[in-house]
Amino acid sequence: MHLQKLFIYILDLIFPPSEDLRTVRTIREAIVPTLFHEHAVQDTIVLSDFRDPRIRALIHEAKFHGNRKAFVLLSTLIDLYLERRKTQYDIIIPIPLSSRRKRTRGYNQVYEILKASSQHDTTNVVPDLLKRTYDTRPQTDLSKAERLTNLRGAFTATNPAALVGKRILLVDDVMTTGATLIEARATLIPYGPKSVTLLALAH
Repeated sequence: MHLQKLFIYILDLIFPPSEDLRTVRTIREAIVPTLFHEHAVQDTIVLSDFRDPRIRALIHEAKFHGNRKAFVLLSTLIDLYLERRKTQYDIIIPIPLSSRRKRTRGYNQVYEILKASSQHDTTNVVPDLLKRTYDTRPQTDLSKAERLTNLRGAFTATNPAALVGKRILLVDDVMTTGATLIEARATLIPYGPKSVTLLALAH
């Protein structure tokens, strides 16, 4: 352990860590429940506040750097939601990335967060039932009206028969206007799921 700490210390001297990484290093698992703040924004259930610098750092580290600790800590938010709601979902679908973005990043951070859970059965996490049909512009660069247009037709269901009569949880990392989740739900609804619940880790 001492050698590991020494190695990290030397590495930090050569490559100074970002503020987000420093923040994530300080977050203990026991702190995560205090960051859990379930509330509704429009049709979406949101689990935490993106304005909290700890949540923001976890999201950034998961999304852009594939930080394993960030994956695990963020998965705790989903565990808390599932435990408190006692809701059973047949299928949990992470919002997919475009092929180009996934190729560049190397992973889908929402899928990695869902897989990191040790508290619930992850066999119902099915990432390939929803596919992004084209590479949309980043939503953060657009106005509310442009976001809706940007996402129109952006998703397709790959196995419609698997959706019939199922209770589906659709998960994204950050919600801004909710346009991504709404468009993804609109893609699934025609195939007859029993329900589609929208969930975002932060807003």
